[in-house]
Amino acid sequence: MQESYKFRFQVKDVIQLKDELQSMTVTVHTIILSEANKTIFQDTIRVKFNQIGIFPSPSDIARKIKSNHLRRLIAVELKRYIKPQRRFLEPGDY
Repeated sequence: MQESYKFRFQVKDVIQLKDELQSMTVTVHTIILSEANKTIFQDTIRVKFNQIGIFPSPSDIARKIKSNHLRRLIAVELKRYIKPQRRFLEPGDY
């Protein structure tokens, strides 16, 4: 049976990139908790988004998280977190 995790996210800053797709990079403070509410991971991960899609930084995730299962989960959860907010995110600090 797989262990379940709780994810806590908070947008720290948004940077407008100078490209033709009007991409933005969001720095997201991420906390992953185990079933017993023990902190497994706490750090920031960058997420790039544009009109095509949402792309969590694979290098950030690979460098900071060792478990392959947890890497896949965090990428999915970050996309799920950013998707409803992306229309409202403006460049700046939060």
